[in-house]
Amino acid sequence: MIHKFYYVEGGAERYVFNISEILQKKGHTVIPFAMDAPRNFHSDYQEYFCSRFSPDQLLTAKNLSTRLRLAQKIIYNQEAQKKLSALIEKVRPDIAHVHSVYHHISPSVLHTLKQYNLPVMLTLHDYKIVCPNYIFIDGNDNLCEACKGKHFWHAITRKCFRNSYAASFLIAVEAYVNYYLRSYFNNVDLFVSPSHFLAKKIKQYGYQKKPVLVQPYSLNVNEYHPSFKPSDYYVFMGRLTPEKGLYFLLDTAKQITDVKLYIIGSGPMENYLRKRLENEKLSYIKLLGYKTGDELKQIVRNAKFTVVPSLWHDNSPLVIYESFALGKPVIGTRMGGIPELIEDGINGFTFERDDYQSFIKYIRLLAHDNERLVQMGKNAREIAENRYDFEQHYTQLVNLYEYTRNLSKN
Repeated sequence: MIHKFYYVEGGAERYVFNISEILQKKGHTVIPFAMDAPRNFHSDYQEYFCSRFSPDQLLTAKNLSTRLRLAQKIIYNQEAQKKLSALIEKVRPDIAHVHSVYHHISPSVLHTLKQYNLPVMLTLHDYKIVCPNYIFIDGNDNLCEACKGKHFWHAITRKCFRNSYAASFLIAVEAYVNYYLRSYFNNVDLFVSPSHFLAKKIKQYGYQKKPVLVQPYSLNVNEYHPSFKPSDYYVFMGRLTPEKGLYFLLDTAKQITDVKLYIIGSGPMENYLRKRLENEKLSYIKLLGYKTGDELKQIVRNAKFTVVPSLWHDNSPLVIYESFALGKPVIGTRMGGIPELIEDGINGFTFERDDYQSFIKYIRLLAHDNERLVQMGKNAREIAENRYDFEQHYTQLVNLYEYTRNLSKN
């Protein structure tokens, strides 16, 4: 099970740990490979993890040779290859399930897996293999699909990564190198997407000849105990970054002063949000910081509903699955894979990007119509039980592994 982080950073990590848990409970041996990091959970295989590395280290590097060495790691991490080779020699796995490796472990490990003739299934969590910035947004926060899976120079001219020419140049080079090495195309047997939208985009921009199947995320529904008692607040949970729609959320929340908003998460916008709440005296909006486990579940369980005002084509936000499991309807942007999860008027509502009036209307509707709120919450829980439970997901996952092995043989 290969993923760059072995701690919970966001939805992708929660999914990785979720499926690792169910596979182990069913008797499979799950061997992780990730970066070594202080936040990591314990693993018996951590001695094989590659060195902790972040692209941010480039900003603090003091000389050119160090910067070049770090840049090479982003593009093609040879140390990760050596560590992974040692792990494969030790455990002799049957199959490799890969998740996000870019910028840290790097796609170099895909070549290593194929050197050992391992079947490789890759779960897509974003658009990275066709978009250097991985979220289809440029440096000005505009929706963008200009690269189309191969014209990566657009990422430089539009300063797509961190609104920086230098950073965007680096990820464009990384994209070109792995495009011409065919790191993904030649070394992945099966791509799996949690949403139809993402699958369509991957096939549209260069992978139409590769098998790309859809399997939504999953979670252990039995660990989520719903509540249908209306409270006095709604929640946003997620990483505090611009593409999550936080400017939009605050602008709308200012117009809804009779119901509280709890913002759960951490990230680069945290200080901005804190200062803005203080300066504008928005006392009915609370920044709760990073929460996880039972504490997070308790806050969401007691909320009225969840909002997901993403400005990007959010693939398949796990926060929606978690909200449904806790009996909470969701109001989300009609973008990416979000409308594949939310059925308007059944388990939530969707609205167009930047449509303030519709967003405010739906918040007010669910905030004040308790009967409808409770019924939609019950619908959401039922959908979570019927579509996203572990047992069903496990059966599908094992079938996908078998299909991957057959593809690899052929």
